[in-house]
Amino acid sequence: MRWVSCLEKRNFLTSFLQTYRLKHPDARFVLKYLLQHSHLLQNVHFTETEQKQARWLIISTAMAEEEGLVFYRRGQKSTNLSAIMGDLALHPNEPLYLTLHFPGKTRDFSYLRLIDHRAFENVRRYELHEKMAKAAEQVLDEALKRYEVSRLKMQIDQALDRKDMVLFQQLTEQLKKYEGQS
Repeated sequence: MRWVSCLEKRNFLTSFLQTYRLKHPDARFVLKYLLQHSHLLQNVHFTETEQKQARWLIISTAMAEEEGLVFYRRGQKSTNLSAIMGDLALHPNEPLYLTLHFPGKTRDFSYLRLIDHRAFENVRRYELHEKMAKAAEQVLDEALKRYEVSRLKMQIDQALDRKDMVLFQQLTEQLKKYEGQS
């Protein structure tokens, strides 16, 4: 599970509430309550996977097809605000999984960053791998350039020793090109 700061969660949820009209009016109240209580927000984990056996809150915007406000606790479903608020008050230290349904969420990077999602972590690992591969490629390119420069200098010395001015000129031009690339 990836750690997400309260600040990241707070910023996203604040923006979410400013941007979208929610399907169920009580959903806005629940999200604002979470925003007002950092100790609860610390235990919020954004997810896209079913969590019916845990504490799972599902909130949808007016544009989404899913129910507007659903809460699961140990397999028991509720849409009642007082049951949700009571559970949040009685169990403030338990993890709360939160799924949001809104248009364009699969392309919303600020939301995707929050998700406890293996596929997203795989994307991050791929990006890190690509970055490392690029750095390794640069190191190899630099090493090859140094080798080629060294080889050319040795051939230039040999051309001078043999007094081969034509070869000396050709090799010197090649060396200038390599050193100009550095």
